[in-house]
Amino acid sequence: MGAAKTRGGGLIALIGAVVMVSACGPSEDEPAPANTSPTYAAEVPTGFDPCTQIPDEVIKSENLVSTGESTLGGPGRPYWRGCGWVYKGGRGYGTAIRTTNLTLEMIRARNFADAEEFVVSGDRSAIVSRQGASDAAVPELDDSCTANIQMDGGSLDIAVTNPKKSSPATAHIPACTIARTLAEKIAPAIPAGA
Repeated sequence: MGAAKTRGGGLIALIGAVVMVSACGPSEDEPAPANTSPTYAAEVPTGFDPCTQIPDEVIKSENLVSTGESTLGGPGRPYWRGCGWVYKGGRGYGTAIRTTNLTLEMIRARNFADAEEFVVSGDRSAIVSRQGASDAAVPELDDSCTANIQMDGGSLDIAVTNPKKSSPATAHIPACTIARTLAEKIAPAIPAGA
């Protein structure tokens, strides 16, 4: 476990950078598009805790270990709450899996690169997209992708970063494929109505 933290330290920092840059909502300095002003739910969706309710078989099949709780933003603005995960041994991808008050409609409106809609667990809408790939200041974001699964009052946000240079175990898998796979594996655990 200690070795995983040592090797994964850079990856954990990169996950934080991905999540910070890939925030879907407008910043406080960025004006909302004309004639629209998003209304954010005061809280993230409830009914599914991404820190404790991801099935053990998913965690084992993806070879993940938790890096602990992770929050970003706050009530009345874009808000994420959940946990970070890294590939055991620090030799693969990392992900932040969190509930957010950002709805699929809000994400669609941002027109992120490589956006693709799909359905998980029979009837939940989902979107996979490169939410930070255009940021030239962080070129590693080309190795990142986010899947959002529809929830009541927002979505489950699965932000994946898979840097080819430091993820030999998973570098051959596109980040969007990982994000979509995680969405498909986790969605059945989200209770109906959540």
